Amino acid sequence: MELTLLTINTWKCDGDYYNRRELLKRELKKMDAQVILCQECFRSADGSVDTLDELSQALGMAAYAVPARKKMRLLGDAWVDSYSGLGILTALPVTDQTVIDLPSNAGDGGRKVQLLTIRLAPGQTIRIANIHLTHLADDELRRCQLQTVLATMRRSPATFRILGGDWNTEALSPLLTGMMETVPAADCYVLGKGTQPVWVDHFFTLPLGAEPSIYPSFIRAGVVLDRPDADSGLYPSDHFGIRVTLVY
Repeated sequence: MELTLLTINTWKCDGDYYNRRELLKRELKKMDAQVILCQECFRSADGSVDTLDELSQALGMAAYAVPARKKMRLLGDAWVDSYSGLGILTALPVTDQTVIDLPSNAGDGGRKVQLLTIRLAPGQTIRIANIHLTHLADDELRRCQLQTVLATMRRSPATFRILGGDWNTEALSPLLTGMMETVPAADCYVLGKGTQPVWVDHFFTLPLGAEPSIYPSFIRAGVVLDRPDADSGLYPSDHFGIRVTLVY
């Protein structure tokens, strides 16, 4: 059996928001992902504009939303009270959702991690951490945030334990190389033999069970949503996405 996961930062309400949102819908339909992790999910405080809900309806997937980072944002030419949250889209059976506050500071408050458990088959579950680590030039804060996520994930009894999202750090950064050495964790993109350069979006897996060096199998890893629309020249986001396929 195979499970395809994708992560994409939907970039709040920035840029040509409504046309980008339509482009996101269209391109995500082509991705054939069963689990989609989204960050910077824009939702107006009154609920009249909601990126995750729009994607949910277009893709026929349930939306599991975590509103976060409430503030005024510029949508078109109007300031709107709104959220920039986390969200996971899937049609698979979800057995649990947990939200944990991450360490933060006044310059970048309100960071959370979204933890979702999905039943894949009898006796097999996957625990997914959808993260968006701080964008500040503060490696120590980012490290503390990641350690908070890892502490929770390491206690999970799920068959597979995957961390994905926008890490705001590059693949060979000390943060990620240190994590791989000490946890240990493995880069799903590397396990799946992805070849294109990646930026700040990643998927990592913890080992299977108590074995520190045995990891799940991944195939067809690649960068996605990295091309402009042929007619408008728009990109779906200011980030490219990552897609990996787990074999179980």
